[in-house]
Amino acid sequence: MILMHWCFLFSQSMTFDFVTNGTIHHLRSFNSKGAHFKLFACENMIFTKIRISAPGDSPNTDGIKIGKSNGITIKSASIGTGDDCIAMVSGTRNVWISDVFCGPGHGVSIGSLGKNDGEEDVDNINVKNCTFSDTTNGLRIKTWASPLTKILKASHIVYEDIVMNNVGNPILIDQEYCPNRGCSNKVPSNVQINTVSYKNIRGSVNSEHAMNLKCSEKEPCQNIIVENIDLWPNDGKRKLNNWCSHAYVSSFGKQNPPSCL
Repeated sequence: MILMHWCFLFSQSMTFDFVTNGTIHHLRSFNSKGAHFKLFACENMIFTKIRISAPGDSPNTDGIKIGKSNGITIKSASIGTGDDCIAMVSGTRNVWISDVFCGPGHGVSIGSLGKNDGEEDVDNINVKNCTFSDTTNGLRIKTWASPLTKILKASHIVYEDIVMNNVGNPILIDQEYCPNRGCSNKVPSNVQINTVSYKNIRGSVNSEHAMNLKCSEKEPCQNIIVENIDLWPNDGKRKLNNWCSHAYVSSFGKQNPPSCL
């Protein structure tokens, strides 16, 4: 097994490495130089009533970044940053996120995944009863368009009862993730995204796409379920669209805008 850690450009306010059965309650973090809280190889940790704040234009200031950890609960939190409010990367399993206010920031992200060999699957992620306000993204899954020697999986992901206020990309799967110039998107991602549910998601959008599923040509997204989606333009005038590529999607209930089946 390859034990992967991360290299950060800036220091973190607080790190939790190899912590088991921990509870973090009523903690505040302001204007971190890098990520506010980082979790690596942790088991059964609970974060409640956390407040995290950084300017919306501050780079690499993830609120909570989780990797190679199992059994993480985040609830009743307020997170505003210049990067992901919460990011879950390689080896993250069994996460419960609820009653979180996110904004500003880049939303709640799974990934990025699939850049290097040796990464581990992400499984059983649950995001419920959360609000996103003035974020560039809402619910995002991002994977690199990089060749891997084996298939990496992100599966059993639930998003439910979510409110979007003036959000850029409320529902986004980006399997052509390439944050820096010079990388090629011509290699299909070798990350398979499977069994993802979006249920009861409503609110306003400041871009053209309510749902944008750019899945891998090599490993198409499987078993994507969208149920009771009601998203509208923030100005009340623009027409919103949904875009799906290489995705097997089933829709139920209200679909505004219409599903991209």
